[in-house]
Amino acid sequence: MKRFVLFATGLFLALTSMASAHSVWINSFESHAHGSHHSMVSLGWGHALPMDDILNSPNGRIAIGEFTLYDPAMNKTDLIKPPCKVEQATASTSDIDLYAADLATQKIALKPQSSAGVYQLSAVSVPSFYTQYVDKKGRQRMALKPKNEVDDIDKVLMAVKFQAFAKSYLTNGAWTDPQPLGHGLEIIPRTDLSNLHVGDLVEVDVLFYGQPLTATAKSIEYITAHSRSFGQSDGFALFSYLMNGRAQFRVQSAGQWMISVNHKDDVTAGGPLKDLVGKADQVYHGASLTFNVN
Repeated sequence: MKRFVLFATGLFLALTSMASAHSVWINSFESHAHGSHHSMVSLGWGHALPMDDILNSPNGRIAIGEFTLYDPAMNKTDLIKPPCKVEQATASTSDIDLYAADLATQKIALKPQSSAGVYQLSAVSVPSFYTQYVDKKGRQRMALKPKNEVDDIDKVLMAVKFQAFAKSYLTNGAWTDPQPLGHGLEIIPRTDLSNLHVGDLVEVDVLFYGQPLTATAKSIEYITAHSRSFGQSDGFALFSYLMNGRAQFRVQSAGQWMISVNHKDDVTAGGPLKDLVGKADQVYHGASLTFNVN
């Protein structure tokens, strides 16, 4: 029973994290000091920009499956990923536990001959499956795997998949509209994010498996946007409905901003999630996009 409670608690935290704005995101801060052009890049996890928790925290972790840089021609370079094994305290006292923090911090340095255009930073989490079921002895169980990989199911109570996606940008020269990366849930900017100022309008498209995500009577779809200097410290965010896959808002302050979107959908034989038939009944996706305002 204790093991089931622990699994159920983990599942509850994973699924309710979307409602409480628990996110994974990419930090990207450009520098032109001393004539160079580079970006300091890292990953964020939790609630507060730019750093909130380590990705492999014992209080709740996320495993990064892909961390990639796409150049303007869409050529891929693998970036350094953080470890996914749960971190153990390296020191402990009566007051504190000390953890090593690997946020995948790295420097992306452009060269004089670097291609002009937009470089896309992409992070994709390892898919997580959760199957809650009654086994053949009548006991409620939880398995961290797809339901087709569980042998002793008598009745499925819940079978879900969760995955998170994150994006940011590095611009060399003039901004060009970035191409979709094919994320399951993807935010695509339709505004030049390389030279934003307070009061500018930011417009984005949101795609769910390549199709525009839109608010309907079945599901109210929307984005939220917040910054360290607007909303974050008070626990609120800007809100914009998605209509025909598009939403917009005006940035209210300088600094780093993050746009977030979450979506739940059912797995059906004729839908975009048909490859998951037999593995999961619902899919939860989260996506983020980060940028900086002058």
